[in-house]
Amino acid sequence: MTKDERGPSKGTVNPASLLVVILASIFSAEAFVMLLLSVVSPLSISTKWYLPLMDAAMLSLILFPVIYYLVFKPCSSQVEELRRSQDALHESEERCRSIVESTDDSIYLVDRSYRYLFMNKKHMARTRFSEGDYLGRCFSDFHSDTETRDFVEKVDIVFENDKSIRHGHRSERDNTFYLRTFSPVHGPDGKVMAVSVISKKVSPQ
Repeated sequence: MTKDERGPSKGTVNPASLLVVILASIFSAEAFVMLLLSVVSPLSISTKWYLPLMDAAMLSLILFPVIYYLVFKPCSSQVEELRRSQDALHESEERCRSIVESTDDSIYLVDRSYRYLFMNKKHMARTRFSEGDYLGRCFSDFHSDTETRDFVEKVDIVFENDKSIRHGHRSERDNTFYLRTFSPVHGPDGKVMAVSVISKKVSPQ
């Protein structure tokens, strides 16, 4: 069940309901002031300046709790919840980055056009690339036609089937056998936007 199916989250206010409540509060305040003035003795010319002050005071008295509980408090709760979510996301990203950068496996991402989006430090050291060398460059720019055809075939399978695959691969660069895992990376719309590759050395050089 999605968030939309569950309805609005706790603490949120329907804008239409809020508008009705505020208008009703204003009407109630004005009606009370007029009723109060109708039962007291008519005001003299010298004391009529109290009328707008009384009107403003009644409006403030009635609208303050309405706005506080229906606008300020829910907004404050949502801002605090958003801050906690952002802190948790940042902490999770830092933890993932630490794991990716500290592993002995090569990890990199490519898009649908087989262009590099990311490499961890292990893979950059293995390929002797710097970030400026690889970012946005195609896999074929650094590998032979044979390796490129094999790589493209695996990436296409992941994009088409949205499932991870594994296969053995012998690198022409260092003549070492690796087990490569190709996995889909999904975008905000749930579609595959990239493929991550984890290359683990399984035999000595």
